[in-house]
Amino acid sequence: MSERILIVEDEPEFAALMELWMRRSGRETAVARSGAEAMRLLWELRPNLVTLDVGLPELDGWTVCERIREVSDIPILIVSARGAEADRVRGLQIGADDYIVKPFSFKELIARIDAALRRATASHSGAAETIRYRELTIDPEAHRTWLAGHELALTPTEFRLLVCLAQRPGHLVRHEELLHQAWGAEYRSELPLLRTAIHGLRRKLAAARPDDEYIAAEYGLGYRLVPSSASS
Repeated sequence: MSERILIVEDEPEFAALMELWMRRSGRETAVARSGAEAMRLLWELRPNLVTLDVGLPELDGWTVCERIREVSDIPILIVSARGAEADRVRGLQIGADDYIVKPFSFKELIARIDAALRRATASHSGAAETIRYRELTIDPEAHRTWLAGHELALTPTEFRLLVCLAQRPGHLVRHEELLHQAWGAEYRSELPLLRTAIHGLRRKLAAARPDDEYIAAEYGLGYRLVPSSASS
């Protein structure tokens, strides 16, 4: 059975173009033209991935993304004409897996969808042992994380980054490897994407343990989990 993509887009011509490219890549499609319709179709169709515009009637894309993340870890690709850094940061912080700015190459969009679906498949294939480091407990199979007894509400991308770091505690994990593990081989040069996700992850760790540092940055190289409180 082919994957189903939910296209959330209120511009009919652009939605039709996206449908055409999705179908050429072998996917089934459904289109929602408002935020409210997107939430309804999410429950009815159980798609494998959502492409999400920001400027929508009824519920905007930011709200739709937040509501999806409350109930699902389905891949979300924000597709928007808003290309400011603040918008990209906001999208990633509320749980989007990727952010692509209009206008763009549809071949690039399909490549990013392919990568997101591969990540989703890999993250749900097979069981993995629970990881414990200092006061962190990470359950890769259940996609749940606790710090000092408090469960952390991580986005799927933040979770993948934390697992990657926790599998090699104390060791430097280079930018390229983190990008590869969290997003895919196509993303090895997208450092702003990585920095934004790491910032969100560090903020959530700090909220649970304000006086302790877990992730240190090695300028120009990568990041590592540290054995004790340390500044970056």
